Formats: sequence, structure tokens, C-alpha cells
Amino acid sequence: MLMFNVVIIEDEPLARSKLKRLLQQIAEPIQVIAELSSVSETQAWLSSGGHADLIFSDIELLDGNVFQCYQQQTPPCPVIFITAYDDFMLAAFDSLGIAYLLKPYDLTKLQQAWQKFRLLTAKPEYGNNALAQQLQTLLQHLPIPQPSYVTRIPIRQQQQIYFLEVAQILYLQADGNLVMAFDQAGKRHFLPYASLQAAEAALDPARFFRINRSELVQGLHIQRLERYCKNTLTLYLPAGIQLKTSQSCTSEFNRWLGLSAG
Repeated sequence: MLMFNVVIIEDEPLARSKLKRLLQQIAEPIQVIAELSSVSETQAWLSSGGHADLIFSDIELLDGNVFQCYQQQTPPCPVIFITAYDDFMLAAFDSLGIAYLLKPYDLTKLQQAWQKFRLLTAKPEYGNNALAQQLQTLLQHLPIPQPSYVTRIPIRQQQQIYFLEVAQILYLQADGNLVMAFDQAGKRHFLPYASLQAAEAALDPARFFRINRSELVQGLHIQRLERYCKNTLTLYLPAGIQLKTSQSCTSEFNRWLGLSAG
């Protein structure tokens, strides 16, 4: 009997375990060939040419939104989205989604989504390669989705998760493998990103600018600027915070602000 290879993209271990348990109850041979828990892992898997028959995908992961991946690289197979939010339904079906399950879901809902997948792939014209080609052609004729940037960031603290509103962030700072955000109250938050570059990719570039190798500032909170030396600026933020641009970033930062490059 044909074995179906599936990939699970989910950042919650309990949610992954539940899905694998329910998949075992479907009366067909299903093998989970990869479990991915972040945008960065998903990007790496897609970039490596990973292939599967079906992807089960959450949307909001700890280091960003999974559509960041799907906008850059077309998934190699159909996707069943499993999420706690219904905000992304339209985007899901624009990204090779064939079903959208809202948490909490049960075996019946999962079986219905699986049957939809089987009906699609059972048609002779939908062999694995042909299916990917058909879906890729469909995607090419859809409007290009606008980038989706995070508006709040889930942060683990011991056994809890709380949410940091992006609008409250004054600036971000990297220290080795740690990425921290500092808010208007002066509180430091350890973010779920492996690098400042990963955090930068998740945030709206119209609002955040990387002023040096280790700091990213939200333009909304800059109160004033002063020239520190020939090609370096001092940025003044609330609570007496001062940041400095690197010489290599100052000209581009001026352009980002709408100022002259001089």
C-alpha cells in the first residue's frame, strides 16, 4: 500500500503530539518525515528541496508567520493549515492550502480534511509532479500577497506565554545568540529569534531600521537626532535612552527617515 509522507509545521509540542496521534487513527499508511517548529526551520527545509505528499502547517510560529516562507518559496505539495486563528483563511488558500482546521479540532475534522486531500490526489491527472505543477500554475495567476509582519510577539516565560505588542517596542538589541526588545516602560524582553536578522525579517521595515550591527530601532519612538561625529548620529528615545548609528548605516538611515544623505 502506498505510504504518504507528511511534514508537520507546529511550534507547540503538545499540538504536534495530538496531530500525530490522530493521524495514526486514519486508515491509511502515513509517515511523518519532518517536524518543524519555526519559520527558520521551515525556510531551511524548503530551501533544501524537501518534498512530501502533504504539509500540516500552523501559521503563527514563535519566530514569525509561516507565510514569510510561502511567499518566498512555493510549497512542494498541498497544505492543510491547523491554527487557532481564522484571520489568515484567505491567505491560506492563496498559498496552496486545501483545508483550514481551527483549533481545537477532532478526528472527524481531520478525516474530512484528509479525504479532501485524497480526492484531489486520487485523480489520474494529479500525480505528485503534476499536482505540484498544477498548484504552482494556480499560484502564479493569483495576486501576489503582501508581506505579513508580526504585530505582537509571543514570549515564553517559565511555564507561561505572554504577548509583547510590537507598537510598544522602542528598540531591539542582539547580544550573541540573544535578541532582546526594550519597551516604553523600560522592561527587557527576550525574544524567540535566533538572530537580529530573523527579528528584522519579521518586523515591518517601514517601522524598524537597523542602525548598527546589534540594534534595530522603531522610528515612531525617535524623539530627536544629533550629529555625534562626522558620519554618526545619536538617537534620543524616551526614558533617556541614547543609541548611535554606525558610519556604514547613517546615509541609508537618513534616506529611510526622508532626510538628505548628507
